[in-house]
Amino acid sequence: MLNLNFNPFPVLRTQRLLLRQVVEADALYVMKIRGNEEAMRYIPRPRAKTTEDALGVIAMLTNGINEGKSINWAICNAQDPNEIYGIMGYVNFYPQELKAEIGYMLHPDYWGQGYVPEAIIAVEKFGFESIHLELIEAKIDPRNDNSRKVLLRNHYQFDRLMQKEMTFENEELDSEYYVKKKSVG
Repeated sequence: MLNLNFNPFPVLRTQRLLLRQVVEADALYVMKIRGNEEAMRYIPRPRAKTTEDALGVIAMLTNGINEGKSINWAICNAQDPNEIYGIMGYVNFYPQELKAEIGYMLHPDYWGQGYVPEAIIAVEKFGFESIHLELIEAKIDPRNDNSRKVLLRNHYQFDRLMQKEMTFENEELDSEYYVKKKSVG
């Protein structure tokens, strides 16, 4: 059975990063990330163009946590937790399958510095040890080579390609699925 109680919110730490809850005071960073066309190129979600849009995203993230439907962390500079590089978390839980879908986005100013692979390790550890996941699944746009490389470097295995799985802004989109199983031992 999955442990989907996130109160108090679990703060995660790595060598360079602090992963904490996204709060209303982060609205400008959320707008900067969710409103950046390059950061959002392969993420089929509406762009945050205003502070109100960003506050709506934060409310959605908070509701997901409170309802045990998702959990997302702000990926922050460990030395300055007010500086947010991106957002990562479990965007969907599948309790019957002991599975969750992981998702992440990073502002392009922070690409290529190893932050996502570093954060994934902490988020996976929390998922397997505290939530009791048996499987983590990632769904990416097949055109997103960088995301595929991150997943493969973090030992995810290609699972399947779903063609025309969803529509966003009148474009039919394919999805590639990658999975990582809990290690035994």
